[in-house]
Amino acid sequence: MNSSPSVSPSSSLSPSHFSSHSPPPPDSVERSWIVAIALAAFALRFLNLLAIRENDPFFWYPSVDPLFYHQWAMRIAGGDWLGEGVFLQGPLYPYLLGALYGVTGPDLFIPRVLNALAGALAPVLVWWVARRLFDRRVALLAAAMVAVYAMFVFYGGSLLIVNLLLPLTMIVLWSTLGAAERATPGAWLVAGLAIGMAALARPTLLLYGPFVLAWLFWVLRGRCGRARRGFLALWLGAGLVLAIAPSTLRNAWVAGDPVLISASGGMNFFNGNNPDATGTHTVPSLFDRSTADHPDEQNAMYRTYAEKQLGRPLTASETSNYWLGQAVDYIRSHPADALRLMVRKFLLFFNANEVWNNRSFELTRQFSWVLGMPLLNFGVVGPLAILGLMVTARRWRELLPLYAMIGVYLGNAMLFFVLSRYRAPVVPILMIFAASALVWIFDAWPRRVGRLALAGVALAVLGLAIRIPIFPPNLSMAYYNLGNKYQSLGRHDEAVTQYRNSLSINGDYISAHNNLALSLEKGSHPRGEALAAWARVKAMGDRRGMARYVERATRHLRDLAEQ
Repeated sequence: MNSSPSVSPSSSLSPSHFSSHSPPPPDSVERSWIVAIALAAFALRFLNLLAIRENDPFFWYPSVDPLFYHQWAMRIAGGDWLGEGVFLQGPLYPYLLGALYGVTGPDLFIPRVLNALAGALAPVLVWWVARRLFDRRVALLAAAMVAVYAMFVFYGGSLLIVNLLLPLTMIVLWSTLGAAERATPGAWLVAGLAIGMAALARPTLLLYGPFVLAWLFWVLRGRCGRARRGFLALWLGAGLVLAIAPSTLRNAWVAGDPVLISASGGMNFFNGNNPDATGTHTVPSLFDRSTADHPDEQNAMYRTYAEKQLGRPLTASETSNYWLGQAVDYIRSHPADALRLMVRKFLLFFNANEVWNNRSFELTRQFSWVLGMPLLNFGVVGPLAILGLMVTARRWRELLPLYAMIGVYLGNAMLFFVLSRYRAPVVPILMIFAASALVWIFDAWPRRVGRLALAGVALAVLGLAIRIPIFPPNLSMAYYNLGNKYQSLGRHDEAVTQYRNSLSINGDYISAHNNLALSLEKGSHPRGEALAAWARVKAMGDRRGMARYVERATRHLRDLAEQ
């Protein structure tokens, strides 16, 4: 397909032109549009916060990963800056959250307001990156997509690292393009710092570093000699080291284990590559899936198992290496299964379904009228993005940094597993390509009707393909988690409703039967319903040989009979 003005760069960004060409400064109209888009993005996110603050029980009482980050930040705000052991997750988000708590106290509303501000910044950063490579229409369209994307509004209501990764990913791209354009030590230092800071949020983003080094060497080959490029590469490395060295030194000092950033990679790799793996996050059947929900608990569970197998205490890196070895052994012994699993992950990454593991978007919509609006979703963005990749393919040399970032996130998903919040930071880049497709369609009409017809067929096929239910959303666990939250708050009648919703999808889930019986007993329901529920738990426990459920059900049945 021939290039059209809509998807041509605003300046020629081939290797020989980075030094003298840059995008023209935005005029007043363009500035007004991007300000309006940013304000709209903030308004959507802030209004969503107001809604879920009043209605969502998880707002003031987070669980799983948000609880993990909140508790970590509380310890930091309390003065425990070093903590214990090797970092389990990237430390940037909890340390920023801890610094905020040190100033404002552990108010769970304020960090979410900052999420909304970061969500308003993200469209601006997407616009600025896009206008270096495309015209202003593409840049503004991509920014508008970011502003009204449903999952970004949704994640802004949680204490999750994705809210930080959205702007960080774009800052990495912006600094990389700037380093190629300016070719100064300071620009390369900034690029290294940006990559390092992003890696402190999500350690696997270190994989972007080698690409940037190779790409910058390539784009500068006509402007700088090899020695000069080597000198600039040292500045890139210096920025990277400056960013991650505090984490590495801290791990060595506190735990005697010089892990670069965090030591959960082996466990996550095993989670994504084992006989029970489905392509998304699931607890392997080696473990009781109902006993470990919190990341700290999961880490202890994996360490205890590995130590038992090896017969000695293990450091964090040794534990990670053990599980890495177990996953590699599985891949070697089951190559066909591993290949099918990798293909499944690839398809899941581009699937319209938003794979969840902390909170479900579908259930959270009941708590927010904002999330109930017809906001943009991946089912629309995905096909347009693929079309955009196709119509801009001839410009692959200029667009390599965008391809590489997509590749890093896609590679992580295929190596580990797919989750909506892990995919989310790369969606703004896909939106740039989606916007380029829309502008290409606009510019091609009506002169290229034949090509537009082919594009329409491609969009239809892609739209159907990404909606194939590869991993249909099973909301049984989401209802169960919501029931648990109501139960912990003493709202037992509401908990009963959610447990029954869970069991209507998965009637064999004994934990949901158990907790339903507890809430029936403590709520306002007739005693006979609780007796029947405990009898079901006892029968299921007997059939499955689960003594703790049998014992608990027997005890409650006896107590209820005596009342």
